[in-house]
Amino acid sequence: MNETSSGPNRYQVVYSEVVRNELKRLIARAAERGIDAGVRAAAREMDRRLRIFPQFGDLLADLSLAPGELRIGTVPPLVVKYALYDDRRLVIVSIPIATLPRSGL
Repeated sequence: MNETSSGPNRYQVVYSEVVRNELKRLIARAAERGIDAGVRAAAREMDRRLRIFPQFGDLLADLSLAPGELRIGTVPPLVVKYALYDDRRLVIVSIPIATLPRSGL
């Protein structure tokens, strides 16, 4: 990882509007069950990992149209699928974030 005086060279993470809206709904459902603090903390940690080390997730497939990978990562209770373009230091999340089974959501 390249480091500068301000810290590691981060990846740009782009969330689709659908993903952002669904995450808001997910947090609202969690709030109804009194578990929104944990979901919010998991979302922050997931975003942090995607920005500094998106390879934390497991490889699902190599992308054939562009040099990239489709990956899946888990920060309980959240599961994120994302495209990683390492050469451009770009992460794209376009599939709504899911929850683990038996997470209460």
